[in-house]
Amino acid sequence: MALLLALSAWGLALAPADALAGGLWKGTAEGIRVDHGQLQSDEVTSSSVDNYQVELSFFFSVNGHGEVSGGGSGYYTDAHWHLFGVNGKEGSFDCEPPVSAEAFKVEVSGHRSGHEALLTLAISDATETNEDYDCGANYTGFATTTHLMSESLEVVGGNQLHVSTTAPTSLTLQKTVDSGDAEDSHVDTHIWSFSVTPPGSGSGGGQGSDEAAGGSCSLSLTHVLAAPSPGHAGEPIAVSFHVSAPANASLLVAPVGGTPSTVVARKVPKGPNELVWGGWLGTLPAPAGRYQLTVQAKACGRTRSQSVTVNAT
Repeated sequence: MALLLALSAWGLALAPADALAGGLWKGTAEGIRVDHGQLQSDEVTSSSVDNYQVELSFFFSVNGHGEVSGGGSGYYTDAHWHLFGVNGKEGSFDCEPPVSAEAFKVEVSGHRSGHEALLTLAISDATETNEDYDCGANYTGFATTTHLMSESLEVVGGNQLHVSTTAPTSLTLQKTVDSGDAEDSHVDTHIWSFSVTPPGSGSGGGQGSDEAAGGSCSLSLTHVLAAPSPGHAGEPIAVSFHVSAPANASLLVAPVGGTPSTVVARKVPKGPNELVWGGWLGTLPAPAGRYQLTVQAKACGRTRSQSVTVNAT
């Protein structure tokens, strides 16, 4: 927590005093990267599945020349890697190499033109590391250091986000990348959702901007939809919804009849929004089945919930 506070203080220092006087745009983001890899050789057949998730909180200001500057902080909400297969005559192997991922800075830059701002978000410090690992059956690997989520943000276009300067903006960007060849193939799914609120529009959470300003505050939660539906087991599913006031929103997931788990929670502005489930429960991809996805919103002293059921095949 001390590190996150320090990162937020660093971001605040980026905004000049005259820009702060004009107000701050506030934003949040959720990023998910799910990777599937297949390796086939004369001796080894292996499958690799990993899931990385981050949440960002940031703010920025615009000076008199239209230049955008700001910052914030981010942290990993999930970082798992599952590796399994057969190593020839040595037999089967199966392991989950531990992955470490620390909190990191968010850098915001860009420029404003008319009623739109073009934002560039960068999380170059976001880093994933693992030590040497032994999966059994004489199948081992060396320590690695990666910047998968930093790359993921660039892949979806996080360096060119178009946001309104007069109203809250919510958008979701997704991209699937196939790479490799028949012997060593990879399918990487990237999905990011962003919420940006200009000054005076409410920053989400708490009692809502209307009530904070002395007016009435009423919370409704509507238009809850999941996509894709049906979904694919172990793959991301986005849940869109509409709230009538800035809110603290959570997405809860459970097999139908099971105990729900909160998979993501963040502040969202008034209007349309999306939260994304990465397709994993715990440390492994969720198996095929029927799942209940519940959006819960808290604001104006009230809590609203609405669910949708999705078949994952």
